[in-house]
Amino acid sequence: MKVPQMLAACAFAFIVLCVFPGSFAFAAKPMVVAVNANWPPMQMKDSRGNIVGYEIDLLKTMAAEAGFKVRIVNVPWSKIFKGLDTGRYDAVMASVSITDSRKEKFDFSEPYFTAEQLLVVPRAQAGSPIQGKDIAVFKLTTGADAIRKTLGCRMTYYTVEQSGQAFRDLARGDLAGVYCDSPVALSYASSKGRYTDKFAIASGICGTGSQSPREEYGVVVKKGDAGTLALINKGLQAVKAKGIEGQLKDRWMKE
Repeated sequence: MKVPQMLAACAFAFIVLCVFPGSFAFAAKPMVVAVNANWPPMQMKDSRGNIVGYEIDLLKTMAAEAGFKVRIVNVPWSKIFKGLDTGRYDAVMASVSITDSRKEKFDFSEPYFTAEQLLVVPRAQAGSPIQGKDIAVFKLTTGADAIRKTLGCRMTYYTVEQSGQAFRDLARGDLAGVYCDSPVALSYASSKGRYTDKFAIASGICGTGSQSPREEYGVVVKKGDAGTLALINKGLQAVKAKGIEGQLKDRWMKE
């Protein structure tokens, strides 16, 4: 190769490396992605302790389509954003709703799921008034923020890691309802779930019939990490274009 051509090639490579550093970084090492395996059917542990779910399959497929390796780490919800800030991992994929306040601190991928907030109640009391009764909400979630604005319900706070406990308390009669994201709510209210025919979905926030807020989930990266974000969006776009996204939803959420 002649000197001018070599210089031009080197300059081009330098520009690409500066603009999309993540593309090269994750060719040699895996992208570390934090999850929280307490949010079925999005993320959970199976009987062998493996982390499985819709988001886990989606993440692995995105990585395969975009050509990068991924290493999944399970992190408590209360620490998940701090760990991203301090560089313990490269991204977070844990049913994170895209909000204006979060966008001030982090960058988000394109949306990959639309959810709403639903109230799960005992099936036998689906039509009963719930005002003044105790309902479970999860700390540091957008659902907790939404329910704070609604009058008439007493709130009992659980951590995201205590989601299973909240539904056990609901089944036992200690709570009148559990307010959470629709994938989780519908999973527990499913006719084929662990609590078959025990739970139902109430109408609106706190059973008032008012509009349940809709939210979009996105993968979170550090502010300004364009390389990692580009790889994630590349994989997500491929998954959507090939119809794989719908196949995964059928597998995990058809019921």
